[in-house]
Amino acid sequence: MRILDLNNFYAPTGGGVRTYHERKLDFFAARPEDRYTLVLPGTRERVEARGAAQIVEVPARAMGGAGYRAITSGRRVAALIAELRPELIEIGSPYLLPWLVRRALARAGLRCATVGFVHADVPDTYVRPALAARRLLRPLAGPATALAARQMARTYRWMSATFGASEHVLGKLRALGLRRLFHAPLGVEAELFAPARRDLELRRAHGIADDERLVLFVGRLSGEKGIEHLLAAWPELAGRRDRAGARLRLVVAGHGPREADVAALAAADPSIVRLDHLAGRAEVAGWMASADRFLALGAFETFSLTTLEALACATPVIAPDRGGAAELVRRLGAGATFDPDAPGALAKAILDAASPTTAQTAHLRRTIEAEYTWTAACARLRRAYARVVEAEAAGERARLEAPDGWWPAQRSASPADPPGKIGDSV
Repeated sequence: MRILDLNNFYAPTGGGVRTYHERKLDFFAARPEDRYTLVLPGTRERVEARGAAQIVEVPARAMGGAGYRAITSGRRVAALIAELRPELIEIGSPYLLPWLVRRALARAGLRCATVGFVHADVPDTYVRPALAARRLLRPLAGPATALAARQMARTYRWMSATFGASEHVLGKLRALGLRRLFHAPLGVEAELFAPARRDLELRRAHGIADDERLVLFVGRLSGEKGIEHLLAAWPELAGRRDRAGARLRLVVAGHGPREADVAALAAADPSIVRLDHLAGRAEVAGWMASADRFLALGAFETFSLTTLEALACATPVIAPDRGGAAELVRRLGAGATFDPDAPGALAKAILDAASPTTAQTAHLRRTIEAEYTWTAACARLRRAYARVVEAEAAGERARLEAPDGWWPAQRSASPADPPGKIGDSV
């Protein structure tokens, strides 16, 4: 199968989207029967072979100061399609690429399967909060969010199918009238994110005692990642002990627009450790495994890869009671959810959270290794691609409409029922 993958959400310093594409690249690099091309927005023209796959970097416009760039050249997109003659094109960002791809296919008279992968809930993550935060614009938040949702539906409706990593986002897409939907959960590097990486010396080097309860936040310090919930909750917790009697410590890693607020909080509270930089995914995995609780505070995550990574380390996750993070917490039975609109709810969840038993940790790891590796995720994705290509070639898109809302992820047989949800007992 010839696959062309384009995404303006990719950035060299990005998080879950970058990891998704890099692991998919690894998967197809080992599959000579396929021809996979990942197109990256960059600063120059570059082609790099990666086994049976390849990376094509094309010049793109800088978008802000976070390293993101956007492919805006319709001519370059059309040239790539004409050269590679893909059987399937995946479009990972909703702003400009869908229109460029659609126009290029129409002008060339080509019939090609196209799928959109929804990596961002634009209406609720960006549009609504941006307007609601400004008093004069607040009355426009509802209508503008509804307009953004209708535009989202128009963006994906012309495509052969739409993929979402969580049932949460698929439910929103179905409510917008989309019907050719596929559930495509992401994966985790289970050998890297593992309980065995717990490192007491790492904690001690930052003044965290073995008997203290380490609460960890790793992510962009911004509204969409829910940092305001932590800024409000932690002053209630300073100097407190959890229900098991352990003193609480907070470690925060990441940068973003609320960085000054986090710095001020850390300066006023010696229980907080502020990490300026984490040198790669191995260090992230080390901190996740060494933590006792992980905070995934974004309420509108389309999946929340960091949640899955923390759970793979058998670290309970505390998340808002909506979005992709909550879905993973409930599905894997590891952690707790809280109402982000209720004052004091996050602080209470942190105080009440419990550590997993040995049996719970073993069950969690069996589930991760059976269902959530990147190999399993990419194999599911490839099977879904094949179904879409076959239906598009036959001119029978209707067969891609799932009778129960969306096509479920094809999982292996689930391990035995868990011996109790993590969080039920200390």
